[in-house]
Amino acid sequence: MSSMPTGDAVEAMAAAVFDGPDAWVAEAYSDVDLLPREFATASAFVSYARQRLARPKGSASFFVTYSDMGGRAVLQTIQLSPGSVPGHTVRYTWEGWGLISVMLTKGDQPNDASRVSANSEKRALKWESTYPGWESPATWRWKAVESHARRLQRVLKRAAG
Repeated sequence: MSSMPTGDAVEAMAAAVFDGPDAWVAEAYSDVDLLPREFATASAFVSYARQRLARPKGSASFFVTYSDMGGRAVLQTIQLSPGSVPGHTVRYTWEGWGLISVMLTKGDQPNDASRVSANSEKRALKWESTYPGWESPATWRWKAVESHARRLQRVLKRAAG
């Protein structure tokens, strides 16, 4: 876990995220009533992350997959509790056992740290019965998931250090 203080660090993470086979990169949680943004280039990733990090208590959260990881991200609708966000009804996120989560934060709040994480095969198998609508963890190539997650963790550590 690391803070993410500089634009150079954001650029380094973006380059690393897109340095994989057929990178698929998307906003982890959409704004209300909008589909999550998907990013085709490192520069689009950087632009979005900088805009989100410029906000008070700002953060930017992405999901990442690569073609060699097998599985896929599936769009999930989140129904908002009535009245929780007046005038709005839904947000969206993605589901999938092997998604790599990249969270970039300012690091200026307690326990506020940038991080890269992903489920392990063991954890996915343990929790599989809890999410019967999800594709099987067997659809993912776990060595690739772990390899890409570790690579991004190393880049984050170097970039934020």
